[in-house]
Parts: sequence; C-alpha cells; structure tokens
Amino acid sequence: MIFNKLNYSTIINNSNKVFKIIKRMSTTSTIKINGNDVPLTIIPNDISVETVMGAPNFNKWIKNMELEKELKVNSVSIQSVDMFGKNVGFLKFKADVVTVKEGRVVPGIIFCRGGSVAILVILKSKETGKEYSVLTVQTRVPVASFQYSEIPAGMLDGSGHFVGVAAKELKEETGLEVSEDKLVDLTKLAYGSEVDGVYPSPGGCDEFIRLFLFRETLDQNKIDELQHKLTGCLDENESITLNIVPLEDLWKKSHDGKTLSALYLYEKLLKENKL
Repeated sequence: MIFNKLNYSTIINNSNKVFKIIKRMSTTSTIKINGNDVPLTIIPNDISVETVMGAPNFNKWIKNMELEKELKVNSVSIQSVDMFGKNVGFLKFKADVVTVKEGRVVPGIIFCRGGSVAILVILKSKETGKEYSVLTVQTRVPVASFQYSEIPAGMLDGSGHFVGVAAKELKEETGLEVSEDKLVDLTKLAYGSEVDGVYPSPGGCDEFIRLFLFRETLDQNKIDELQHKLTGCLDENESITLNIVPLEDLWKKSHDGKTLSALYLYEKLLKENKL
C-alpha cells in the first residue's frame, strides 16, 4: 500500500486518538526509587496499583535498581500483567532509564518473571560406577518445541527458600524424594552469597536461575526404572517424560542454557576440588 499525505495524516491523527484513549483508561501513580518520585503508569485497566506493587518480582527489580547508583529511572509503564490465580505471575513493563553521569538513554523493556531453580542430577550405578543424568522432556511453547530436553527446574514461590523449592521440583518432575541437605548449591559455591543465580537473558528478562546438584548412588535397575517414566504436576499442566543419559553425553543431548550452565559449573567446581 502507498500512503499519500492525506492517508498519512489520517493515520497519525487516529494514532493520537488511540493514544489518548489508552491514556484515559490507564492508571497513574508514583513509586519511590532512590528517594525520587517516579511516575508509574499501568495500562491494563483491570489491574490496580496495589496488585502491581504487591508483586514480589517487581519489588525485587525496584530494590535492585536502588542498589545500582549509576542508573536513574525516570518513569515506569506497566504494559501487561499475567495473573496466576490471585497472585501476579509475569509483568511486562517499560522503564525510561538513563545513566547518571552522561544522561544516556539505555534499553529498558523488561519481561519480569522472577527467579527459578534448576537441578543437575547425577546418578551413579552401584554395579558399574557409570554416571548418568536425568533430563525432563516436555513441551515448551515459547520456543515452539513439542519435546524440549532440560534438567529439572521450576519457578521460585516468592519465599526466597531456594533449596526447598529445588527439592519440591525434583520430586514433582522426577519422583526422586530428597532431603534438602543432599542438594548442593552450585551457584553459591561458585559466586558466593551476593549472586542470586545465573542470568540467561539479561537484555530483556529479569530471570535468574539458582543451580543445584544432587548426587546419589543407586542400583542399576533403579536407574533403569526412571527411563521414560511419566511425571509432572497435573495441576500445573505438566506432562513430563524422563530421559536418562550418560553424564558424559549430557552436553550433546540438551542445548538448554541452564542445563549447560549447571554442567559447566559442576565440572569446574569438581576440578577445583570444591565438590
């Protein structure tokens, strides 16, 4: 289609009208960041300020931004909110952010989903000494994959109890019931307590992943029983099939970021005698 001057003007005028309508329908407020009153706009008209401000992931982003003294937030616009029951699950928002010294604008579109945990499982055969790992195979719509292979993982529940969530996810996704003291925090061993986890996509998402290790020695027949086992939490629409692979082949069986990160940390920490 070729736009003449009249059509172009009509489009601009209509766009302005739509923008004004959206502005009237949105909710405005302010939030405090580093002592400054920052304008907050919530575009979805069915979402209240209280709901947004009650979202742990959004509050964590605000607290982290307050710790970063080299950036200044001028405004925040909430573009969409996904509710998980009565709680906020995901937020997408745009932040007008500049550097403090130069006033340079930096990219500020954020998919706010919060933290998660992932567990590298290593099972050693009593009979042969051979080591195996456990992959969960499930559908992942965001990457358009019917069968996506990854280590057991799940979202944090807002409690900040990383190891407890890891144990829960491991049981739900593999059927392996473990006590919390058997889970090794690879992230903490590698980076200390100041780092929440590894960031798979910091250019657009706040998600951090806490990586754990679970090692156990089992009878070979117990390991074999896990192969192709059907698991998952039906209440969360999970349908999972387990794939037991030799540990030495794990890197070839999954191109998943958290899987490869956990494997890398495990091998490095093992080499440095920290495991």
